[in-house]
Amino acid sequence: MTDSPAGSQTELLRPDECWRYLRSSYIGRLAVINGDVPEIFPVNFSVAGETLLFRTAPGTKLRALLSGTVAALEVDGLNPYATEVWSVVAKGRPEPFDETRMALPEDDADREPWEPGIKDHLVAISPTDITGRRFAVRPRTRWWPPVDFSADWL
Repeated sequence: MTDSPAGSQTELLRPDECWRYLRSSYIGRLAVINGDVPEIFPVNFSVAGETLLFRTAPGTKLRALLSGTVAALEVDGLNPYATEVWSVVAKGRPEPFDETRMALPEDDADREPWEPGIKDHLVAISPTDITGRRFAVRPRTRWWPPVDFSADWL
């Protein structure tokens, strides 16, 4: 664990722990660069080995994904008692799914996107960088009432 400036204990996750959390989830936020502008999209995804998979339709997201720039997928969650939260960020270059080199996860091969419409482009990201953190949730009384942060921003 490492100490943050506020004194909370933040535990940095090992890559195997990050993958365990990713496998336990299916909703995340995909960050891409569209020209000079960052864009963030909610996506539902699957994990196959150490590859992230999701479907998309033609448009801004697909153009940005296939432009050759790095993308990031962030996934967050909490334990059943809401006393501990975690966040994982996986970064890598997206590519079209290649069934000659990749396999769909058997238990999740038919996952469909939530948004209606035809999403016939299956995209894969094999992360080159994966990081995560986990920390305990502070009681609400610790952060309420609001604090004036104006002095901290100067």
